[in-house]
Amino acid sequence: MAAARSIEVKVGLLVLVAMGLLVALVLVMGGVHLGRRFAVAVDFNNPGGLQGGAPVKIAGVRVGQVDRLEFRGPQVDPRTGRSSLVRVHIEVDERYRPELHADAAFYVTTQGVLGEQFLAIDPGTATQPALDISRPVEGIDPPRIDLFIARAYSLLDDTVTALRSNRRQIGTMVDDLSGVLHDTRDVLHRNAGRVDSILENTDRAIRDADGLVNAARDRYVDGAQVRRIVQHADSILATVDREAPPLSREARALVARLDHIAAGVGDTQIQDLQRALRDVRTLTERANTVMTDVQAVSTRVRAGQGTVGALLMDEELYDDLQELIRDLKHNPWKFFWRE
Repeated sequence: MAAARSIEVKVGLLVLVAMGLLVALVLVMGGVHLGRRFAVAVDFNNPGGLQGGAPVKIAGVRVGQVDRLEFRGPQVDPRTGRSSLVRVHIEVDERYRPELHADAAFYVTTQGVLGEQFLAIDPGTATQPALDISRPVEGIDPPRIDLFIARAYSLLDDTVTALRSNRRQIGTMVDDLSGVLHDTRDVLHRNAGRVDSILENTDRAIRDADGLVNAARDRYVDGAQVRRIVQHADSILATVDREAPPLSREARALVARLDHIAAGVGDTQIQDLQRALRDVRTLTERANTVMTDVQAVSTRVRAGQGTVGALLMDEELYDDLQELIRDLKHNPWKFFWRE
């Protein structure tokens, strides 16, 4: 009896151990965690192939798992002010909450090239405040390899179709291009010396242009004359800067004096000035009249009209007077004696 009971006890213990191992295996494989966790909502437009139960990792260390994925459609969240198609709800172990900061990044990646997709977290900068888990955070969408392959396949299919439908035109273009290249090769072969000469002349022209630029820079930029001009300009500017304030003060003083004089001139003085201007205008008109008369008299005298004109312009009378004066000089007694 004792031996049979001992065997039953051992079998029972073996069954209990096996059941415990089975439960532990189920818990581990199912991702069941008995510790405390906090929830975070992450918005994506396309989380790729991420599924519920996928691990959540920080620097490769598993810190939680994806709880569920919620399709929201193009509606705008009033709390964040943005729209997202999918909201991923994740659960992270409580002990990792202090490591998540306001600038944390949430993105979907894979284990290797073709491995399982999981949600990775970049915890952010330690100087930033803690992450606010009461509001959904914006995630970084994974690259759409499938979309890229689909579009590339569509582009490749369109390219192949275009090549097939335009095979004859493409062949003609290739033949024409081959002919052009062949002709170009022949032209270059026949004119090899001329091409070398052109290249040498071009190189010489470049060197001459470089020398001309250097000479122009030495003469008109770095030359002594340019430096003297700049120095003279600086001196002139300094003189203007030094003399401008006194001239400005004198100009302001002159303007003030003119204003004072203008303010002191009354209506009576203005009327006197107007009368003086009228008198000057009258005198000018009279002087013009006198000048006109003088010009008329001078014209008559030059024409030999009148006594003075005859006296001055008649040559015979002039000769008689000259003869009379000569006779009086030789015979002055004629003034006193008369035969």
